[in-house]
Parts: sequence; C-alpha cells; structure tokens
Amino acid sequence: MLKPPQYWLLSALAFVCLVTVGVNAGLYFTNRSAQALLSARAQYIQQTQPIGALYQDIAKALASLAVEHHDAEINALLAGEGFTISPTQGTPVNGVNP
Repeated sequence: MLKPPQYWLLSALAFVCLVTVGVNAGLYFTNRSAQALLSARAQYIQQTQPIGALYQDIAKALASLAVEHHDAEINALLAGEGFTISPTQGTPVNGVNP
C-alpha cells in the first residue's frame, strides 16, 4: 500500500505525463499541417520554374515593341510588372536585352 506522499507524487507524475502526451500530440498535428503547406509551396515553385523563361521572352518581346512603336501602354504594363525600359541605352529590360 502506498503512503499518502507517494500516492500524490505518483499522481503528479502521471498528470505531467498526460500533459506531455497532449502537448506532443498538438505539436505533431501542427508539424504535419506545416509540412503539408511547405510541400504545396515547393510543388508550386517547381511547377512555375519552366514558366520563368517564357515570362522573360514575353517581357523582351514587349519591350522591343514598346521601343519600336513608342507605346506608352506597353511601357506602363511592363512598369507595373517591375521592368524598366531605357531606349537610349540599347533597350535593356532589367538587365536583359530584348
């Protein structure tokens, strides 16, 4: 038979173990959801990498047209996407020549 201090000590240890198991389960499910989110982001990045070259080619062609035809609308479109056109310097588009 357990003496009262032993009983309370074992009860406290059992409670600490239960709390630890609960925290571990919570961390497990949080980690799984974070892994799923990161996996989805990695898949998105892998799927969009091949499109980057196409995007650059389109930007080069648009910059070429904007310079040739002095089209302010195409300049505004490219500026909205972060590209700058300098026709006096050989028409570089953010360091990329069309």
